[in-house]
Amino acid sequence: MAQHHVWILLLCLQTWPEAAGEDSEIFTVIGILGESVTFPVNIQEPQQVKIIAWTSETSVAVVKPGDSEIAPTVTVTHRNYYDRIHVLDPSCNLIISDLRMEDAGDYKADINTETAPYTITKHYNLQVYRRLGKPKITQSLITSVNSTCNVTLTCSVEKEENNVTYRWSPLGKEGDVLQIFRTPKDQELTYTCTAQNPVSNNSDSISAQQLCADIPMSFRTHHTSLLSVLAIFFLLVLILSSVFLFRLYKRRQGAPLQGRAGEHSLFRSAVI
Repeated sequence: MAQHHVWILLLCLQTWPEAAGEDSEIFTVIGILGESVTFPVNIQEPQQVKIIAWTSETSVAVVKPGDSEIAPTVTVTHRNYYDRIHVLDPSCNLIISDLRMEDAGDYKADINTETAPYTITKHYNLQVYRRLGKPKITQSLITSVNSTCNVTLTCSVEKEENNVTYRWSPLGKEGDVLQIFRTPKDQELTYTCTAQNPVSNNSDSISAQQLCADIPMSFRTHHTSLLSVLAIFFLLVLILSSVFLFRLYKRRQGAPLQGRAGEHSLFRSAVI
């Protein structure tokens, strides 16, 4: 029966005409996924509050404040909020625990009081964010001229999030992409990317010396392999040339010997 009366009262509060005490200001409330968030009621005289009806896209809860000896009565009116609604007494502030991403949105508190203006309406906008994990810095080489490396660094978080900003230090540049121009001989620097959203921040770093040290190594490897191919090619040419010259020399050396052998045979025939 008491539950039935609560629903009737909630319906009356939701269909109440525009109240003189309606607060047009929207309070932004920021919560963290999986944690708790508090909606401040900010009533100057909590003892004058008779009942508070909380609504969002659906009904949320009805709160009836207690007195110094009796705790507030909280009736959760939607299953999405079962076991997640609590009220701080005597402030009557509403707490939603174990926040979910789908909890985000607009909320309204219709506060019914014993004195004028009798109904005060407060509006809230709940924003829910994840705590950011450590971002990841990836790199790609664009060009390299005269041992100067042009490297593009990209900073990203594991899950795509809204309202994430990126800042690079010590350069103070913003954005998730950073281009640097360094040589291995330059003074060593450490580039740090800090990812931040309204509830958390986290960072990752990479050494500029490490970046640029990899570039000459790649070129040395390239040149070494090229020189190896050229050395093998010239060695083959040298071997083939040597074989050709040796055969040519042997052929030239063999021709007179064969001529003298023929003359010797003719001489023997004449003597005989």
